Amino acid sequence: MDEVTARYVELCRAELCRADGGGLSRAVAEAELPGCLRDARLLARPLFAGEPELRAAVDDLLALFDVLVSLPDRLFDGDVERYWAALGGEPRMAPLLRRHAHAGRPADRFGRADLYRDEHGRFALLEFNIAGGVGGFELGELPRSLEAVPAFAAFAERYALRHVRTAERVAATLRAVAPRPSPVVALVFAPGALPRYRRPVAPTVAVLEGQGLDVVLGELGDVRGDGGKLFVGTARVDVVLRFFTVDDTIGHEDGLAAITRADEKGTAVLWTGLDSALFTNKGALALLSDPRCDAVLSARERRAAERILPWTRLLTAQLVDRCVEERERLILKPCRGFAGSGVVAGWACPEREWRDTLRDAVGGGFVVQRRVVPRPEPVVDPGTGETEDWTPVWGLFVTPDGYGGNAIRAQRATGGDVIGYSTSTETLATVAFTRPADDRPAR
Repeated sequence: MDEVTARYVELCRAELCRADGGGLSRAVAEAELPGCLRDARLLARPLFAGEPELRAAVDDLLALFDVLVSLPDRLFDGDVERYWAALGGEPRMAPLLRRHAHAGRPADRFGRADLYRDEHGRFALLEFNIAGGVGGFELGELPRSLEAVPAFAAFAERYALRHVRTAERVAATLRAVAPRPSPVVALVFAPGALPRYRRPVAPTVAVLEGQGLDVVLGELGDVRGDGGKLFVGTARVDVVLRFFTVDDTIGHEDGLAAITRADEKGTAVLWTGLDSALFTNKGALALLSDPRCDAVLSARERRAAERILPWTRLLTAQLVDRCVEERERLILKPCRGFAGSGVVAGWACPEREWRDTLRDAVGGGFVVQRRVVPRPEPVVDPGTGETEDWTPVWGLFVTPDGYGGNAIRAQRATGGDVIGYSTSTETLATVAFTRPADDRPAR
């Protein structure tokens, strides 16, 4: 445990031993939250990370991003369909992805990487969500609320804590890519999906509007082109923030064609492009761990991959016996899954069940990844005074300008092996502050 965390926990415990217990231990509970966070399930404290360690992890992530988006060229001579097949992707998707790959500009550097910190404090990449529709922007508003609580403000000043406001970085990115100076941003969903997602994306809408952006919601069927301009419903839009997948466009080609034409003409921008599906696929991470990548990576790129990416492989029949032998050190994940769907932890499975699961998954688009044992974070419950260990997943945002803040989800260390905010009410959210390099109080 680092010094700042230890001191925070120590002060919380000391407060709760007094009759007037409160202050720092109740900072999250007593903070005046903005509307975008009022329905959030929040952990009782923020987390802390040394700024050099976090920035080093982000530098490695950015290096990996640049490698990921170059893999079709480096390993498959630009043949997107061969690359997609190597990831175990559905053949019916390949022609569509080929049409939208390298659509006249570099891949959009935007998304959220999900990581664990191991027992030594090192960050380890679990998956890289390269897409505009990633969640958690709103958590970047929590630090400002905490800094308005006197006890927390004093602690933050003493340790020179800092934070990045994600909404500012995202809004700056969207303004930079938009064709007009005061852009209208459309969150576009799969056909029929908007009623289900309207409430979950309300915080995203709120923080973007809080940055002065005009935001509209719609589905692919609401999109049309007119005179080279792009409309969602009756609103002319400048940026489409994509909340639909490649699969969702099949049978709804008119809306996609309108977006594509506007993007090509420069009258609107699709953010992120459909080609991001080529790289957010976990199979792409498996290629980075594959020996055939050694010949195409520079020494710097190889070191970045070795530092932050656990051993990851596409599951093949040849790997099954090895995976059975190493069951307690491996986890199985679908290449295109999300929110923990389809994930199986070998250490939580009887051997026979694990073997059967692996055999059934061969050829179905799965990866196996080396288990990362996450470092727990102690949290003092302000209601009971008890200290419990929680397991966090660190979500680090990347933008064209680099690090874009963080969003963290966590569950009790005694919980399950998959930590998903949208799938379990036991999962809570928080954010991390960074501290100076040496852990000593700034003043």
